[in-house]
Amino acid sequence: MTQPVLHLFVPGLLHKVPEWLASYGEVGRYPALEWLLSRGALHPSRDWPCETALCRLFGIREGTPAGALTRMACHPDAPLTGRWLCAEPVYLEAGIDDLVLTEASQLGLSWPEAEALTALVNEHFTHRPWTLKASAPDHWHIHVSEDVDPGLETRPLSAAVGQRIGRLLPRKGAQADAWLQDLNELQMLLHPALVNQEREGRGCKPINSLWVWGEDPLPSSPTQAPLAAAFGQGRLLEGLCRWGQVPCQPLTENADALLEAGGEGECLVVLEEVWAPAAYDDIEGWRMGMEVLERAWFEPLLKAVQRGRVRSLQLHAGDGSIAVLGPTARWQFWRRPRSLNDLLGGETR
Repeated sequence: MTQPVLHLFVPGLLHKVPEWLASYGEVGRYPALEWLLSRGALHPSRDWPCETALCRLFGIREGTPAGALTRMACHPDAPLTGRWLCAEPVYLEAGIDDLVLTEASQLGLSWPEAEALTALVNEHFTHRPWTLKASAPDHWHIHVSEDVDPGLETRPLSAAVGQRIGRLLPRKGAQADAWLQDLNELQMLLHPALVNQEREGRGCKPINSLWVWGEDPLPSSPTQAPLAAAFGQGRLLEGLCRWGQVPCQPLTENADALLEAGGEGECLVVLEEVWAPAAYDDIEGWRMGMEVLERAWFEPLLKAVQRGRVRSLQLHAGDGSIAVLGPTARWQFWRRPRSLNDLLGGETR
């Protein structure tokens, strides 16, 4: 029987837990997850956005070149010429003292709406050295020539979702002021757009801004694939697999099905059930997602570790924190399971 090395990547798993514990006193009990975290060597959070943490798993040590990677996933047969940035269509809602961002997967944007809005923006910004392209209804890109440096430093989308964005805007870089001016002008352009008027008439939120990020250049593809296989979905994962020449397979129903399929080497499993609830501060949605993960993944993997069916299990919480369970983890009886309250309640992030 083969003993794979499994990387379980679960964005949203832990980073809200200290805050929720402080607010609500408890977040529920998940015995299998608690066993895995307690038996593993837990490395603390590096406060990475989940997109950055995923890139690091593929061996990209600097930057988060999500623009190029997600464009590659959306148009795998098109040449990747020039520089690409993600330009996510978003809704910005006025809060008490700032704007709060809702990203496109929550907005139900259609292809005709995306094409109409990107055409409107391109017609207005013909004087600027960039072009807006709708690579998918809910995922857009900005394209600039190879010799044009975007000249700004940005934050990945996951760092802004559900957050007040004032402190997260691209304020660094040689062209940051020009980009911020463009974004302000773009918001005024989108506000009265016919597409948005029609959306609001149907009770839908308008697309009133773009979240620009992922400007880092894509490094050369590795000479050897960084992983044997990846299981999951999402444009960034698909782009990373294409770049790293890693087979990207649909997610299995549960951990048992994954282990039954066999396989050697290091395998990555991306589970996104709790990312959106954590991002939007939805503790009840997070608990429901955690119950699904507990049954389908954490419980079977606990048994697999106890029976020696995996050589190593690395549980990645999506923010750079990792619990590593090596071959001896099942024998470390002195490491008794601890609740998430005990494990994380004392942390401040």
